[in-house]
Amino acid sequence: MKTIIIGGVTSGATCATRLRRLDEKMEIRIYEKTNYVSYANCGLPYYIT
Repeated sequence: MKTIIIGGVTSGATCATRLRRLDEKMEIRIYEKTNYVSYANCGLPYYIT
């Protein structure tokens, strides 16, 4: 399954985290208007990989 998330700040990163926990093989793309995505500790591993 492929998922696109619009907005990479708090809600977008939280959504991506939840989706990853539900399906480790899901392709998740996050699109953010600015150059900055959420850098909270819970979302950081998904940004790095």
